[in-house]
Amino acid sequence: MRLMFRTAATLALGLLTLQATAGDYAFTLHNRAKGWTINGFYTFQDGRWSKNWLGKGTTIQAGASVALDWKSDEGDCVVPFRVSWENYGADEYKLDWCKGVKNVYMLEKGFRTE
Repeated sequence: MRLMFRTAATLALGLLTLQATAGDYAFTLHNRAKGWTINGFYTFQDGRWSKNWLGKGTTIQAGASVALDWKSDEGDCVVPFRVSWENYGADEYKLDWCKGVKNVYMLEKGFRTE
């Protein structure tokens, strides 16, 4: 009986841990590039670029932000990403998402994270 209780408690703790880590790649994308509008955010995995994570027609004006969640904490830690800008084109970067990134700030040149 004692062993069954210990096993059940361990399973319950494991499930809580899984629930707590699900969505570890949730973050907020901030546009801190004055005068520029972000119109796309893409990630590169398995040899190809993803769909636009912002969704069709969604943009991020200067000073605004959008919450994004990959709804997974699996996959490579270092994942290239591409940000596209209205009337400009796109810039590509790499980021170690396993470091607990919660905010990505796009700047006039480059980006920073928290």
